[in-house]
Amino acid sequence: MAKKNVHRRNRTSGTDSSSSKDDEFVSSSSSSEEVVKYLDSRSYKRLKEKVFIWIDSDLKDVFEMDVKITWAEQKNNIVTKLLPALRKLVDKRYKVTNKELLDMLYGRWRSRHREYNIRIQGEEKIKSNKRRTAKNSKMQDKKKRRVIATNYLIQNNDKYINRYPKEDLVNILKETGYHSEEWEETDPESEWPVVIPVVIEKIREPLNPDDDPDEIDPNDLELWLKKDLTIKEAVKNKTTSIYIYDKWWRSPRLRLLLHKRTDPTVNLLKTKQATLKYKRIDGYVQETGMPPIGAPS
Repeated sequence: MAKKNVHRRNRTSGTDSSSSKDDEFVSSSSSSEEVVKYLDSRSYKRLKEKVFIWIDSDLKDVFEMDVKITWAEQKNNIVTKLLPALRKLVDKRYKVTNKELLDMLYGRWRSRHREYNIRIQGEEKIKSNKRRTAKNSKMQDKKKRRVIATNYLIQNNDKYINRYPKEDLVNILKETGYHSEEWEETDPESEWPVVIPVVIEKIREPLNPDDDPDEIDPNDLELWLKKDLTIKEAVKNKTTSIYIYDKWWRSPRLRLLLHKRTDPTVNLLKTKQATLKYKRIDGYVQETGMPPIGAPS
Protein backbone atom coordinates (compact mmCIF):
# COMPACT_ATOMS: atom_id res chain seq x y z
CA MET A 1 0.00 0.00 0.00
CA ALA A 2 2.80 2.41 0.87
CA LYS A 3 4.80 3.95 -1.96
CA LYS A 4 8.12 5.75 -1.74
CA ASN A 5 7.86 9.33 -2.71
CA VAL A 6 11.18 11.03 -3.48
CA HIS A 7 10.81 14.64 -2.44
CA ARG A 8 9.97 17.21 -5.10
CA ARG A 9 11.13 20.70 -4.26
CA ASN A 10 9.62 23.99 -5.27
CA ARG A 11 12.29 25.76 -7.33
CA THR A 12 11.20 29.21 -6.22
CA SER A 13 10.50 28.91 -2.53
CA GLY A 14 12.50 25.90 -1.46
CA THR A 15 9.55 24.50 0.47
CA ASP A 16 8.66 20.82 0.43
CA SER A 17 5.47 18.96 -0.39
CA SER A 18 3.28 18.43 2.68
CA SER A 19 3.65 14.99 4.20
CA SER A 20 2.00 13.30 7.14
CA LYS A 21 3.17 10.34 9.16
CA ASP A 22 -0.37 9.02 8.94
CA ASP A 23 -0.51 9.12 5.15
CA GLU A 24 0.00 5.50 4.13
CA PHE A 25 -0.42 6.36 0.46
CA VAL A 26 2.44 8.82 0.17
CA SER A 27 4.85 8.66 3.10
CA SER A 28 7.73 6.24 3.37
CA SER A 29 9.86 5.25 6.34
CA SER A 30 13.06 7.21 6.73
CA SER A 31 16.37 5.43 6.26
CA SER A 32 17.92 3.87 9.33
CA GLU A 33 21.42 4.20 7.86
CA GLU A 34 23.88 6.59 9.45
CA VAL A 35 24.02 8.75 6.31
CA VAL A 36 20.82 9.67 4.48
CA LYS A 37 21.60 8.86 0.85
CA TYR A 38 18.58 10.61 -0.61
CA LEU A 39 16.08 13.17 0.62
CA ASP A 40 12.55 11.88 0.84
CA SER A 41 9.85 14.13 2.28
CA ARG A 42 10.61 13.33 5.90
CA SER A 43 14.39 13.57 5.54
CA TYR A 44 14.07 16.90 3.75
CA LYS A 45 11.79 18.27 6.46
CA ARG A 46 14.15 17.16 9.25
CA LEU A 47 17.14 18.65 7.48
CA LYS A 48 15.35 21.92 6.82
CA GLU A 49 14.46 22.26 10.51
CA LYS A 50 18.13 21.72 11.42
CA VAL A 51 19.30 24.23 8.81
CA PHE A 52 16.97 26.87 10.27
CA ILE A 53 18.33 26.21 13.76
CA TRP A 54 21.94 26.38 12.57
CA ILE A 55 21.56 29.70 10.74
CA ASP A 56 19.90 31.24 13.82
CA SER A 57 22.54 29.97 16.25
CA ASP A 58 25.87 28.41 15.17
CA LEU A 59 26.13 30.36 11.91
CA LYS A 60 24.73 33.68 13.07
CA ASP A 61 28.22 35.14 13.49
CA VAL A 62 29.30 33.91 10.04
CA PHE A 63 26.57 35.75 8.13
CA GLU A 64 23.05 36.77 9.05
CA MET A 65 20.49 37.15 6.27
CA ASP A 66 18.91 40.62 6.24
CA VAL A 67 15.12 40.56 5.94
CA LYS A 68 15.01 44.26 5.09
CA ILE A 69 16.79 43.94 1.73
CA THR A 70 16.19 41.79 -1.34
CA TRP A 71 17.58 38.31 -1.92
CA ALA A 72 19.59 39.52 -4.91
CA GLU A 73 21.35 42.19 -2.86
CA GLN A 74 22.80 39.64 -0.44
CA LYS A 75 22.93 36.45 -2.51
CA ASN A 76 26.69 36.75 -3.19
CA ASN A 77 27.46 36.94 0.55
CA ILE A 78 25.12 34.04 1.23
CA VAL A 79 26.83 31.87 -1.39
CA THR A 80 30.41 32.79 -0.41
CA LYS A 81 30.06 33.05 3.38
CA LEU A 82 26.98 31.28 4.74
CA LEU A 83 26.67 28.35 2.32
CA PRO A 84 30.22 26.93 2.80
CA ALA A 85 29.86 27.01 6.59
CA LEU A 86 26.43 25.37 6.36
CA ARG A 87 27.84 22.78 3.95
CA LYS A 88 30.36 21.60 6.58
CA LEU A 89 27.59 20.99 9.14
CA VAL A 90 25.29 19.22 6.69
CA ASP A 91 27.93 16.89 5.20
CA LYS A 92 28.21 15.03 8.47
CA ARG A 93 24.97 13.20 7.79
CA TYR A 94 22.90 14.32 4.82
CA LYS A 95 23.73 13.96 1.14
CA VAL A 96 22.37 17.19 -0.29
CA THR A 97 23.38 19.57 -3.08
CA ASN A 98 24.30 23.23 -2.72
CA LYS A 99 21.22 24.17 -4.73
CA GLU A 100 18.98 22.30 -2.30
CA LEU A 101 20.56 24.13 0.62
CA LEU A 102 20.26 27.44 -1.20
CA ASP A 103 16.55 26.73 -1.78
CA MET A 104 16.10 26.20 1.96
CA LEU A 105 17.89 29.46 2.76
CA TYR A 106 15.83 31.32 0.17
CA GLY A 107 12.62 29.93 1.66
CA ARG A 108 13.67 31.08 5.13
CA TRP A 109 14.58 34.57 3.91
CA ARG A 110 11.39 34.92 1.84
CA SER A 111 9.16 33.97 4.76
CA ARG A 112 10.81 36.44 7.13
CA HIS A 113 11.04 39.16 4.47
CA ARG A 114 7.30 38.85 3.89
CA GLU A 115 6.59 39.07 7.64
CA TYR A 116 8.76 42.18 7.88
CA ASN A 117 6.91 43.86 4.99
CA ILE A 118 3.58 43.07 6.66
CA ARG A 119 4.70 44.55 10.01
CA ILE A 120 5.71 47.87 8.50
CA GLN A 121 2.28 48.21 6.80
CA GLY A 122 0.41 48.60 10.08
CA GLU A 123 -2.02 46.84 12.40
CA GLU A 124 -4.74 46.18 9.81
CA LYS A 125 -2.33 44.29 7.58
CA ILE A 126 -0.99 42.34 10.56
CA LYS A 127 -4.53 41.38 11.59
CA SER A 128 -5.38 40.31 8.03
CA ASN A 129 -2.25 38.19 7.82
CA LYS A 130 -3.00 36.49 11.15
CA ARG A 131 -6.46 35.61 9.87
CA ARG A 132 -4.99 34.20 6.66
CA THR A 133 -2.40 32.19 8.60
CA ALA A 134 -5.07 30.76 10.90
CA LYS A 135 -7.15 29.75 7.89
CA ASN A 136 -4.18 28.00 6.28
CA SER A 137 -3.37 26.21 9.51
CA LYS A 138 -6.95 24.96 9.81
CA MET A 139 -6.78 23.73 6.21
CA GLN A 140 -3.64 21.68 6.90
CA ASP A 141 -5.23 20.18 10.03
CA LYS A 142 -8.37 19.36 8.06
CA LYS A 143 -6.40 17.55 5.35
CA LYS A 144 -4.44 15.60 7.94
CA ARG A 145 -7.62 14.51 9.76
CA ARG A 146 -9.18 13.35 6.49
CA VAL A 147 -6.06 11.35 5.61
CA ILE A 148 -6.26 9.54 8.97
CA ALA A 149 -9.99 8.89 8.51
CA THR A 150 -9.55 7.54 4.98
CA ASN A 151 -6.73 5.22 6.05
CA TYR A 152 -8.99 3.95 8.84
CA LEU A 153 -11.79 3.22 6.37
CA ILE A 154 -9.42 1.40 3.99
CA GLN A 155 -7.96 -0.70 6.81
CA ASN A 156 -11.51 -1.68 7.77
CA ASN A 157 -12.33 -2.54 4.14
CA ASP A 158 -15.04 0.08 3.73
CA LYS A 159 -16.84 -0.82 0.51
CA TYR A 160 -17.57 2.76 -0.48
CA ILE A 161 -13.99 3.98 -0.11
CA ASN A 162 -12.75 0.96 -2.04
CA ARG A 163 -14.72 2.13 -5.07
CA TYR A 164 -12.30 5.03 -5.51
CA PRO A 165 -8.99 4.46 -7.32
CA LYS A 166 -6.06 4.98 -4.97
CA GLU A 167 -4.61 7.67 -7.25
CA ASP A 168 -7.82 9.72 -7.06
CA LEU A 169 -7.92 9.40 -3.28
CA VAL A 170 -4.33 10.63 -2.97
CA ASN A 171 -5.09 13.66 -5.16
CA ILE A 172 -8.25 14.53 -3.24
CA LEU A 173 -6.63 14.19 0.19
CA LYS A 174 -3.36 16.00 -0.55
CA GLU A 175 -4.50 18.80 -2.89
CA THR A 176 -5.77 21.86 -1.02
CA GLY A 177 -8.07 22.82 -3.90
CA TYR A 178 -10.44 19.93 -3.11
CA HIS A 179 -11.17 21.06 0.44
CA SER A 180 -13.65 23.76 1.45
CA GLU A 181 -12.19 26.91 2.94
CA GLU A 182 -12.80 27.45 6.65
CA TRP A 183 -12.81 30.96 8.11
CA GLU A 184 -13.18 31.95 11.75
CA GLU A 185 -15.93 34.57 11.74
CA THR A 186 -18.11 36.38 14.27
CA ASP A 187 -21.55 34.84 14.70
CA PRO A 188 -24.72 36.93 14.13
CA GLU A 189 -25.57 38.93 17.25
CA SER A 190 -28.87 37.05 17.60
CA GLU A 191 -26.82 33.91 18.41
CA TRP A 192 -24.66 35.47 21.12
CA PRO A 193 -25.40 34.04 24.59
CA VAL A 194 -26.84 36.43 27.19
CA VAL A 195 -24.67 36.62 30.31
CA ILE A 196 -26.58 39.39 32.10
CA PRO A 197 -30.32 39.68 31.33
CA VAL A 198 -32.03 42.91 30.36
CA VAL A 199 -33.58 44.97 33.19
CA ILE A 200 -37.12 46.17 32.35
CA GLU A 201 -39.51 48.28 34.40
CA LYS A 202 -43.25 48.31 33.76
CA ILE A 203 -44.58 51.89 33.48
CA ARG A 204 -47.66 53.65 32.18
CA GLU A 205 -48.25 57.08 30.68
CA PRO A 206 -51.29 59.01 29.45
CA LEU A 207 -52.75 57.69 26.22
CA ASN A 208 -53.04 61.30 25.08
CA PRO A 209 -49.58 62.95 25.31
CA ASP A 210 -51.22 66.33 25.91
CA ASP A 211 -52.96 65.16 29.12
CA ASP A 212 -51.47 65.94 32.52
CA PRO A 213 -50.87 62.62 34.38
CA ASP A 214 -51.83 64.27 37.70
CA GLU A 215 -55.26 65.17 36.37
CA ILE A 216 -56.19 61.74 34.94
CA ASP A 217 -58.13 59.16 36.94
CA PRO A 218 -55.53 56.47 37.77
CA ASN A 219 -58.25 53.80 37.84
CA ASP A 220 -59.55 54.54 34.34
CA LEU A 221 -57.43 52.08 32.33
CA GLU A 222 -58.71 53.39 29.00
CA LEU A 223 -56.85 56.66 29.60
CA TRP A 224 -53.48 55.02 30.23
CA LEU A 225 -50.90 53.33 28.02
CA LYS A 226 -48.78 50.52 29.48
CA LYS A 227 -45.15 50.43 28.41
CA ASP A 228 -41.94 48.54 29.15
CA LEU A 229 -39.04 50.81 29.99
CA THR A 230 -35.57 49.29 29.52
CA ILE A 231 -33.46 50.29 32.51
CA LYS A 232 -30.37 48.32 31.48
CA GLU A 233 -29.60 46.52 28.22
CA ALA A 234 -28.74 42.83 28.23
CA VAL A 235 -25.05 41.95 28.16
CA LYS A 236 -24.05 39.35 25.56
CA ASN A 237 -20.85 37.47 24.88
CA LYS A 238 -19.65 37.76 21.29
CA THR A 239 -18.94 34.32 19.84
CA THR A 240 -17.08 33.07 16.78
CA SER A 241 -17.40 29.88 14.76
CA ILE A 242 -15.64 28.18 11.87
CA TYR A 243 -17.68 28.87 8.74
CA ILE A 244 -17.23 26.35 5.92
CA TYR A 245 -17.69 27.60 2.35
CA ASP A 246 -18.19 25.00 -0.35
CA LYS A 247 -16.51 24.90 -3.78
CA TRP A 248 -18.68 25.72 -6.78
CA TRP A 249 -17.34 22.96 -9.03
CA ARG A 250 -17.62 19.95 -6.70
CA SER A 251 -19.99 17.23 -7.82
CA PRO A 252 -22.54 15.52 -5.51
CA ARG A 253 -20.38 12.37 -5.64
CA LEU A 254 -17.31 14.20 -4.40
CA ARG A 255 -19.30 15.95 -1.66
CA LEU A 256 -20.69 12.58 -0.62
CA LEU A 257 -17.16 11.21 -0.25
CA LEU A 258 -15.93 14.13 1.85
CA HIS A 259 -19.04 15.08 3.86
CA LYS A 260 -20.87 11.78 4.35
CA ARG A 261 -18.05 9.24 4.42
CA THR A 262 -14.79 10.88 5.46
CA ASP A 263 -15.94 13.63 7.85
CA PRO A 264 -18.17 11.38 10.01
CA THR A 265 -15.15 9.10 10.44
CA VAL A 266 -13.05 12.14 11.39
CA ASN A 267 -15.57 12.87 14.17
CA LEU A 268 -15.54 9.21 15.21
CA LEU A 269 -11.77 9.20 15.62
CA LYS A 270 -11.56 12.64 17.22
CA THR A 271 -9.97 12.50 20.66
CA LYS A 272 -10.07 16.22 21.44
CA GLN A 273 -13.25 18.28 21.52
CA ALA A 274 -13.27 21.23 19.11
CA THR A 275 -13.11 24.62 20.81
CA LEU A 276 -15.22 26.31 18.12
CA LYS A 277 -18.40 25.25 16.36
CA TYR A 278 -18.25 24.35 12.68
CA LYS A 279 -21.02 25.76 10.47
CA ARG A 280 -21.48 24.62 6.89
CA ILE A 281 -23.04 27.46 4.92
CA ASP A 282 -25.91 25.78 3.07
CA GLY A 283 -26.89 27.40 -0.19
CA TYR A 284 -23.62 29.32 -0.47
CA VAL A 285 -20.97 28.22 -2.94
CA GLN A 286 -17.59 29.79 -3.35
CA GLU A 287 -17.55 30.80 -6.99
CA THR A 288 -13.94 31.92 -7.24
CA GLY A 289 -10.98 29.80 -8.27
CA MET A 290 -10.70 26.77 -10.51
CA PRO A 291 -10.87 23.04 -9.76
CA PRO A 292 -7.55 21.18 -9.54
CA ILE A 293 -6.28 19.76 -12.85
CA GLY A 294 -7.77 16.33 -13.47
CA ALA A 295 -10.24 16.65 -10.59
CA PRO A 296 -12.55 13.59 -10.54
CA SER A 297 -16.27 14.26 -10.35
